[in-house]
Order: sequence, then structure tokens, then C-alpha cells
Amino acid sequence: MASLLSSAAHVATRNRASSSASTLAAPPAPQHTNHPTPSPPIPAATHNRAGSGSYSSQFTQFSTSAPVLNSILNGHDRSSRHLSLDTADSLEISAPVPAVTSLTIEFEGGTHVIVRPNRVVRGKVILDASERMHVTRVRIKFRAEESAMVKVEEGGGDGRGDWVHQAITTFFETDWKLWGNDSSNYSQSAWDELEAGHYEFPFALKFPNVNYPPSMEEPSGFGIRYIWTAQADGPALQSGTKSREYITPYRPIVISTPDKEWVYKTTLMRDKKHAVAEVQAKLYKQSYCPDEPFEMQLNLTSLHADAKILSIDYKFRKHHEGKMLVQQGTAFREHIRTVIHGNVPILSTPFSETIRFDVPTRLVSPSFTTRHTRVHYGLQFIITVEQGHLFKNNHVLDFSIPLIIANLPNDHLLRIPELTNIQNYRESKDCPIFFNPDLEEPPEPQGLPSELIGPLTAALASPPQNEEPPSYFSLPSLPPQLELRKERKERTVYLTRPAKGAFHGGDLVEAVIIPGLFDEDW
Repeated sequence: MASLLSSAAHVATRNRASSSASTLAAPPAPQHTNHPTPSPPIPAATHNRAGSGSYSSQFTQFSTSAPVLNSILNGHDRSSRHLSLDTADSLEISAPVPAVTSLTIEFEGGTHVIVRPNRVVRGKVILDASERMHVTRVRIKFRAEESAMVKVEEGGGDGRGDWVHQAITTFFETDWKLWGNDSSNYSQSAWDELEAGHYEFPFALKFPNVNYPPSMEEPSGFGIRYIWTAQADGPALQSGTKSREYITPYRPIVISTPDKEWVYKTTLMRDKKHAVAEVQAKLYKQSYCPDEPFEMQLNLTSLHADAKILSIDYKFRKHHEGKMLVQQGTAFREHIRTVIHGNVPILSTPFSETIRFDVPTRLVSPSFTTRHTRVHYGLQFIITVEQGHLFKNNHVLDFSIPLIIANLPNDHLLRIPELTNIQNYRESKDCPIFFNPDLEEPPEPQGLPSELIGPLTAALASPPQNEEPPSYFSLPSLPPQLELRKERKERTVYLTRPAKGAFHGGDLVEAVIIPGLFDEDW
């Protein structure tokens, strides 16, 4: 009995939040790779194979703060630059022992490269072991996820209060064994011993020729992230050591429409009843790219003799919208960011003036929609009109011209390889793949897509009816070259909790509810 009570007390201790005996690894806080942060110094010496001591001096362009997409390594021989640890016996220990065991990811290049379709990402995982470790394998993982989180008031009577609803959709998740023993469906995995010191494991990943949604963090509670993590699995299914989450920016490749002149017309109304002025705006394009010049002709005609235009201001605005279905209908959030603003001098009446500015690069990403989010742009004009003879009143009127943003001009259509073959992520099952970093490009994918496997299996594995003798074309199993290709698997997790005391619950503003609307289309 005493032994049983002792075991129960030990279990209870391990369940406390403050227990130091927890077996779950707690990684550091996430880090955005395009937001530079100070990095701890890296020891000068590394664990290398014999004869590969030039590795450290040749990797000076690595940075812990950002990813780079380079498929060619600046003219150096990759075989002498990449460290491949196949067995623990091949290591030479020459580094000082670090103070704390940690896993970090460094991306090749600098801080200014963005992940894009059909590109290769290279880097290395660094393991600093402060003591001898038993490790089953070292892995790197890459995933993309969209998060939608809203705070709404629900319930009735005494049970009414604020609740937080969250949906996390993982677009894809892929991993790669950098070192150690493979996992098996029919066998347990052995582990090896690593001495204390500094270890480096290179990696390479090819992003498919697929347009996924661009990275975003607005409105509050909504976000699309592309996340890298590294993990050293411990022995006997123990969690081991995990890195922080490295969040890399991603941009799809979107071509603008051909140049097409169009005219925007509207009537400015006071109090939604009285017409004040007619607006006519002539634009020379429908879509624009960052760093491109914007130009339009604006004409204003007053409908009253006593009306005078006092000022004209404009704002180029980015609209972040998020929505999620809840019990009452659709919960909606919006955040509007002013990218640039300016004013137009009034030189004549009736007003006619050309407006010019350059579309900025910062804060401007392609227009897009997903299941939960939408980003679109508009050019808002704010017109101040003075009206009246003896007693003059000022009226502030506004209108907005819709604009769409791409990231490449239309004349780039034939300049980028495989551009016209880009697929939308909703229609593609292609997944990013890790591959041997000694190669320039990954091998061609093996196997067949899932939509062909079913009919092919039925045709090959089932003999024709009423045949004597049985058809020799029937197969008991498919040959390896006809197996299923590795494809992405999208999944969604739904979470609900009271807002009081919830993680991030205090930072959320209550969403607007549109009752009875259960349509997920924008």
C-alpha cells in the first residue's frame, strides 16, 4: 500500500504545471526570420568529418535571422561545404562545450529573401549539446497553416459571456531526417550517442510550383504562417530537444492583368439624400505592382452653384478582412492600413487634375482570398465641400476606387520558367519536399497521383470476368513505380474556450456578428 501511495504521489507531482519532471519539450518563442534578432555566438570549431575542416570558413554568408532561396551556392563545390553525418563514429570533436543544449536553424543567404513557388531553400540545423546525448534522429520540419480566431458573446441568462473560437488549418506538413535512424512501421528505432559539442546538418527543400496564400498577420486573430522547426528525438520515444519556430515570409507569383483603360464614375451624396458633385476618374490600368508608377485623371463637377471644393485628400489603403462561421452566423473582423496618403492641389473649377505616385514595396502584398481571410486594396478620396450663401456649412464626402495588386508586370509572363504551369493550392496536392543537399535539384517525383491510383488498381488487380483460364494481366499488388506519390494532406482543428483567462483572449476585440449568414465564399 505504501508503495502504491508513493507512486500516486509521484504521478500527481508530474502533472503540476510547475513540475521540473515534465517530459514534454518546451521550445523557445517563435521568431520571424525577416525581423533580425541578436544571435548567440557560434563556436569557431565544429564537428566535421576528417578532411572537411574548410566547412566553417566557407559558410560565412549564413545568418540566423532570415531564409534565402538560392539554388546555386555562389560557385563553390557543395560536396566540400555540406556536412553529412551518417554515423556517430565519423565525428571529430573539436568544439568547446556549450552552456545550454539547443537546436537552431540557419538559412543560407541573408535577411531579404522571400520563399516563392518553384524555388529551393537551403540552410543548416545546428545542434549545440551541453552534455552527452542519446539521440534517435535529428529532423527538420516545414509546415504552412492558416489560423482564424474570433471572440464573440454567446450563451443565455447567467451563462452568457465571451467565448473564443479558433480554427487552425494546416495546408501541408513535411519533414526530413537529417541524421540518425529511420522510423519504421514494423520495428522500434534504435538510438545513438552524441558527445557534447557543436553539430551542423545541412538541408535543402524544393517548394512546388503552386501558389499558396501570402504570409499575413492581420486582422488580429487571423494569420497565415510558413513555419520551420528542428527536433532531436530522444531515446525510447522521448521528446528530446526542439528548436523555436522560424516563421519565413512567403509570396506567391501573381502576374498583373494587361493594361486596360477604364473609367470610374460615382455621385457624391450628402446625408445619402442630396447629390453634391459628380465624379469621373480615368485610370490607365486595372492592376498594379509594387514600385510601379500609378497615374489617373480625376474630374469633379459640382452640382450646386453655391458649392465650393475646399480640399481633396487621398489614401492608398490595404484592407485585411477575416471571417469565421459561428453558431449565430458569420463573425467578421476588419483592419484597414493606410499605406500612403497625400493631397491634391485645387487649381481650377470645375476640378480636373492628374494624380501620380509610386506604389510602395513595403506593406504591399498581392490581393488574395482564402477560406477565412481576404486582402484587397482601394484608393480612398476625401472631399471637403463648402456649401451655402449666407450661412456656409462644410461637408466631408468620400469615395473609394477599387484596385488589385499583383507582384509581377504582365510582360514577365514569358520570362519566368514554368510560370504558366503554376497551380492554385486548392486544386493541387503537391507538397514541398526535402532532398539531399548535395544535389542541385530534387529527383523527379516517383509514383502516381491519388486520383489515378483507384481506377488503375481496379484495372490491374481485378481479372476480367468469364475468362478461362484466369487472365494473366491481373496483379496481386501494384509494382513500385505505380505506388501512390507523396501528397499534401490538409487538416483543420477547431478549438473553443471561454475568453476569460484564455491565451490571447485579452488581446482580441469582439467580432461583428452577421446573423444567419453561413456562406464561406467572399
